[in-house]
Amino acid sequence: MPKSALYLAAYDVTSQKERSQVATVLEGFGMRVQKSVFECRLSRSGRERLLRRLQALPLKTGFVSLYRLDGRARQHHIGDVPADQPQEATFAFILTDASPG
Repeated sequence: MPKSALYLAAYDVTSQKERSQVATVLEGFGMRVQKSVFECRLSRSGRERLLRRLQALPLKTGFVSLYRLDGRARQHHIGDVPADQPQEATFAFILTDASPG
């Protein structure tokens, strides 16, 4: 199993079309934790794929930032924090061929 790290992706984009494009890319790599913030568990190759996909977007009205989170750092939560997100092992992905015929 490849070694992975937790990343935080945050974006500030004005154009609705560009925001949708960024969100679509990030949804393929991680889980939304805020409207414009995603947590992504990525291997080195996964991080590189994500960066290539984001760099290919024609962003003119904002930016995307990707931060590696240190797993040893202590987390502090204030307020009504929802229960922890399920671990990746609890997810199942079903891929189908949506082409006709």
